[in-house]
Amino acid sequence: MLALLFLVYSLVEWYIAKKKAKAPREKWTVLLLILAFTVWNLCALLSHERLTPNHLIMLLFGWLDNL
Repeated sequence: MLALLFLVYSLVEWYIAKKKAKAPREKWTVLLLILAFTVWNLCALLSHERLTPNHLIMLLFGWLDNL
């Protein structure tokens, strides 16, 4: 529930920032980040074995431990 509250808040902030931003690329980059974190949070809510950022880093860079 808290994730959805922050989603609504971030979309309102994006709407306000959309009017003030001068570069169109900046607006869509922020929206893409908001949507990516929303999907991440919704997956965390729906699954019991959620992938945390630390797990993701270990999956990506775990091979460095063997060096």
